[in-house]
Amino acid sequence: MINQQPRILYFDATSFDNTYKKLQKDVGGDILDHQFIGNTEIGEIHLENFDIQSGFKVSVNRVLLNQDVVVQSIYDHNTPHIYITFLRKNSKLRVQKGNEETKTIANGGAQFSIILHQGQRGMSMDMKKDEEVSWIGVRLKRDDFQGILGIPDIETGHFFEKLINHIYYEESTPELEDIIEEIFQIQKTTIARNAIIFGKGLELTGKLLKKMMLRLHSKKEKKINKNDMSTYFKIKDYILSDYSNIPTTQMISHQFGIGETKLKEEFKQIFDQSIFAFITSHRMMDAHRLIRMTELTIGEIGTKVGYNHLSKFTTAFKRYYDYTPTELRKSLTL
Repeated sequence: MINQQPRILYFDATSFDNTYKKLQKDVGGDILDHQFIGNTEIGEIHLENFDIQSGFKVSVNRVLLNQDVVVQSIYDHNTPHIYITFLRKNSKLRVQKGNEETKTIANGGAQFSIILHQGQRGMSMDMKKDEEVSWIGVRLKRDDFQGILGIPDIETGHFFEKLINHIYYEESTPELEDIIEEIFQIQKTTIARNAIIFGKGLELTGKLLKKMMLRLHSKKEKKINKNDMSTYFKIKDYILSDYSNIPTTQMISHQFGIGETKLKEEFKQIFDQSIFAFITSHRMMDAHRLIRMTELTIGEIGTKVGYNHLSKFTTAFKRYYDYTPTELRKSLTL
């Protein structure tokens, strides 16, 4: 049996309007108020852009395709732009820039790809059949970088040297994942959604770039090889797989054959948090989402994130957020 070759779609990534029109011409679908939506010949697509300030653009996107598709984007800017892709949990993409090796960004690996383009450059994005992909795209003019983020020009030199015409990856944090999920939830609303999503897009970008800038200014860290990096992402999945049976560092060390001291140091280097803080962050942010987005009782949510006693859950939640689960739930009904 001959494997079906992926369909290749070409568009001009300098304009959402041009992209949507080209996509409609190639596969069908509808264009409506900054949105491209439809059950097209290549599958379900929902793309939407939010453009309130000329120097900063946000798009919120979801696709579920019925065939393999390769998106070839051409960027032709006289002024350099930063492009950031924020992947939602459980989504993955394969990205290639020019002759660089194709790399997968996914929940099990880096969450974000960042690239600074200068002049005409191209990038391929590979989407597989029956794999739902949700992502937030951000485009930021190089010249507007300092103004939007309030960073002096002298602070940006090394940052842009690292990004220029290359794909760069930065690992996720629970805080950033929570903002990403908020944006997808807000997209379902109607009142003031444009302004709120635009603001959340700025917040998301600012927090990510701050994280990157702090990393660049920190002391030089030991480089972790690819195989060890893969192991640490398996460790991440392992420690978050069952909140009711959270492993100790000794158990993790034994399970993966890594000394406890090395485990603690390298885990913090990769994820910017100790193992304990990382688990706590995920428990609290998962609880926060469940309170906002479900009708489960506070006690049921506490149990889901691994607290057998409501009082312990309430204490931990208040310590993390400075308000109780009940106060959060009540605020949603005001």
